Amino acid sequence: MSSIRDPVTSLTAAGGWLRPDNRRLLALACLAQVGLVALPALWLGEWAWALSAALLGLGLALFSVPRALLLLFFFNIVVPAEVLLSLQLPGGLYPQEGLFLGVLVFALIDLFYRRGLSLRLSPADLPVLAFLGVTVFSALVGALLDNSHSQILRDVRYPLYYAVFFLVTQFFEESDLVRRFLPVLLLAGLVVSAEYIVEFAGAIDRATGTDFTRVAGLHGLILPIALLFAVNCLLYNCGSYPRWLLFLYLLPTGLALVLTMRRGMWVAFALGLIASMCLHHLSQHPDRRRLGRTVLSIFGIVTLLVATAFFFQRLTGAAIGAHALARSRTFVEYEDSVNLASRFFGYAAAVQKIARHPVAGNGQGATLTHLNFNPELGRFETWTTWSLDSLYLSLLFKMGLLGLAAFGWMAWRVWSLARQAFAHSADQAGRAFMGGMIATLVGMGVMGLSDGALVNGRFTLIFGIFFGLVALAGRRRS
Repeated sequence: MSSIRDPVTSLTAAGGWLRPDNRRLLALACLAQVGLVALPALWLGEWAWALSAALLGLGLALFSVPRALLLLFFFNIVVPAEVLLSLQLPGGLYPQEGLFLGVLVFALIDLFYRRGLSLRLSPADLPVLAFLGVTVFSALVGALLDNSHSQILRDVRYPLYYAVFFLVTQFFEESDLVRRFLPVLLLAGLVVSAEYIVEFAGAIDRATGTDFTRVAGLHGLILPIALLFAVNCLLYNCGSYPRWLLFLYLLPTGLALVLTMRRGMWVAFALGLIASMCLHHLSQHPDRRRLGRTVLSIFGIVTLLVATAFFFQRLTGAAIGAHALARSRTFVEYEDSVNLASRFFGYAAAVQKIARHPVAGNGQGATLTHLNFNPELGRFETWTTWSLDSLYLSLLFKMGLLGLAAFGWMAWRVWSLARQAFAHSADQAGRAFMGGMIATLVGMGVMGLSDGALVNGRFTLIFGIFFGLVALAGRRRS
């Protein structure tokens, strides 16, 4: 053993070159980093940034499961869908899936060689395993029903993203909720907000009058979530962030949320905000509770976001208010919206198929054929789709009652753990994080009536991480 240790000792000892205070080594490392950024530009042109970012990210995350998971969390939120599609890897893997597989490799190395396969249990392990098991079973059902194999692989990948839950519970501690994930989440929300505002500003010459251009990127789903976490940090005076900074954070993020013109996200934020305020009200001492103050706080935050949008409207001339009102009217005048009519046609077709296989569902890879409005031609056409804009109908359609029950068990367990962690949190920062989680679960649960993001699409990875973070707090009390 001495023959192995001596060379290493000689390199790191005084006089050796492998030392942190070696300026030549530091300069060499900086030169290598600059090379990773600059050299790809000589050959790849417009895609140079992608390779440079990938190499730097890989260097940051290499053989560190926590760092790689944080990078995956941030990357999966902020990169627009069209960029992810253009960067698709060989074998049909998306970039976030390639990074996910890399994290799994790092995790296996750590478990085998450093921890001797010592696993950490959490109170939500069984519900998550049950949901993953039903997901795999639904893929087998799809194969038995002769669904397209390529479509089965495309469908089943998203609910299987919830396996990231176990990476979080194995390699993070409860202290990481506020110390690591909260700042990354808030930063990601700010980046997406900037993307939305810049995109809107880029189309400003077409964003007036009847030619209003709304920003509808799929990654905008983080906006109501980031806002709810920021509001909770503001409510509980999270020491890591000054209140004035959190107040300023609400302005661009709230503006970006308005610019999405997505009614489901507005409702999710509104209900999450009400849930946050109710939790804050009930958590106070009975002598200090003031219902009027809570109601005014809700109206104050909503007024702040609306005022920001109207200021932006005056600044740019964009008819934000008129289009927001027009989209809001479809809540009560849904028969005037061809898009909602198309959605209802899809729901009706799904209910008919659910009735054929109510218990096990139609399996992954199942498709729906129904009338859908084509805005380019201005008429209804028969379209075949693989997904539904509804969490609950999606679960029933592809996984049946088994899938709905498994997902409901998992979500209810996470909700219970979040509620317990909020009640027993030792500090205000932890309570703020759990308040944000509860508000997000409330908002997304209701938004699930018209959105399937919890089981369809790349954001299932984000919710799997969120569920794991909640389980970390519950593990200490189990």
